Amino acid sequence: MKNHTNGSGSQEVINYPVQFDLKIFMTTPLNHNDNIALLEPVLTNLNIPFSNWRHKISDKGVYISYTVHVTVISQIILNQLYANLKDVQGVKFAL
Repeated sequence: MKNHTNGSGSQEVINYPVQFDLKIFMTTPLNHNDNIALLEPVLTNLNIPFSNWRHKISDKGVYISYTVHVTVISQIILNQLYANLKDVQGVKFAL
């Protein structure tokens, strides 16, 4: 369990494991299968179960966002996930 401050300044408690849709924004010209092939090892290496990949191209075609349903078991794993995604070619940011 971890306390988290939301945008209004109040504290929320996160109870792990937590399931959510992870959104990853990329600036890469690769096709969708190649992009997902770059992202899946990050999840697999951290033993994060995932399913239901979806993608959307931005209105101007600059970014491709990928959404995937994940289950994260701890704050440590969540922090490592975001740190590892930063190292993936083409990843701009993740939410």
